[in-house]
Amino acid sequence: MKNRKLIIILLSVLILVIVASLFLIISTNNGSLFPGNNQNTDPKNGTDPGSIEDVLNQNNEDLLELADTRKTVVFAIYGTDERSDETGRSDIIMVVMYDPTQEKMVMASLPRDLRVNIPGYGLDKINHAYAYGGRELINQTIEDLLGIKLDFSVKLDFDTFASIINDAGGVNVIAQKDFYKNENQLVISQGEQVLNGKNALFYVRFRSDSDGDYGRIARQQEVVKSLMKSLSTMSLKKKLQLIETYYNNGIETDVNVSKLKEYLNMSGGDTNLSFENYRLKTYSEIIDGLWYELYSQEDLDAIKNLFNVNEDINQENWN
Repeated sequence: MKNRKLIIILLSVLILVIVASLFLIISTNNGSLFPGNNQNTDPKNGTDPGSIEDVLNQNNEDLLELADTRKTVVFAIYGTDERSDETGRSDIIMVVMYDPTQEKMVMASLPRDLRVNIPGYGLDKINHAYAYGGRELINQTIEDLLGIKLDFSVKLDFDTFASIINDAGGVNVIAQKDFYKNENQLVISQGEQVLNGKNALFYVRFRSDSDGDYGRIARQQEVVKSLMKSLSTMSLKKKLQLIETYYNNGIETDVNVSKLKEYLNMSGGDTNLSFENYRLKTYSEIIDGLWYELYSQEDLDAIKNLFNVNEDINQENWN
């Protein structure tokens, strides 16, 4: 008899717990037993929520917006001209750090004729590292030079660079002078303007003046900055389309595409980017008949300090 009473008491408690749980769920979901299914309307705008897939996608986006787990990322950008007689040598060498908490991007350019130690090859121009051993070797060269660990690197040929600029609607620049092709054919007029991919490529590669590498680096940073701003304001759908178009098709990178998409999913609010542009200060010298750019340790240390991030921050697994 006592056992029977005990069983009845336990069943009664269990029933009360179940009823209380159902009541809590219904209260949380505005009178509906199922989340997001209140009279078949979207609580945000009162419209039909659509298919189950749409609801799941929306829920995933909401979760990503709430849980921004991004960390500071440090990566390198290499621009190469696959059509020239310098195929395999990087014409643009840029190290970038992005801090998502401050929406700040730091860019530091290295002259392509910079004389550095290339592992396994000795002192040589830094842009030769890619020709000797691809992205892996130039990554190692930069890591040794700056004392950093790159999260990943991106190499794109100039045709792809121009195509991405066109997809972004062009880049805004302020040309400091007129730029001519073959000395008499005006390509870019002095002043503020929007350049398409073809003209932007001419702008960043122009070298027929006294500004030399310094002028080209300044223009490269100007164009990359403008492009980054345009990309930051694109819809997530458009960003993902660009990845699908160019990933391993004009762009070479060791970053996992899923990781990249995940990072972009959490970057929807990054529309107010700030930029800091730097270049390693150098002086020119001819050594053994070859033109090099040399640096002082003080100037190198100034660049190294830009990327002196906390060690536990720069541990993102991008591969």
